[in-house]
Amino acid sequence: MRKLCVCLLLVIPLSCTAVMPSAYGETRVYQELTDKQKNELASLQKDIMEKKKQLINKYVEYGILDQERGKEIKSHIEKRYEKEREDGFLPKWKHHKEKFRPHHIH
Repeated sequence: MRKLCVCLLLVIPLSCTAVMPSAYGETRVYQELTDKQKNELASLQKDIMEKKKQLINKYVEYGILDQERGKEIKSHIEKRYEKEREDGFLPKWKHHKEKFRPHHIH
């Protein structure tokens, strides 16, 4: 029984790390989206941006954030939305490629 426990303790972590590099180590290439798909993503992202700005407004209203900090955060949200719009609302995984190399996973 003790040998079985020791073997499991050694095998389970090794099997998990073998899967992780294949999941995160590759740069994904996306196909071109149709105009309908782009519009749907744009609409969803716009809704998310508006909800985030509403949340910041509530934080300011309730005194959690001051007016100036609220404006800064909303400005950042808008800039990020514009950047995502320019990039076609596709996720960017390339900057994570080095982060998930096998020797970094414990």
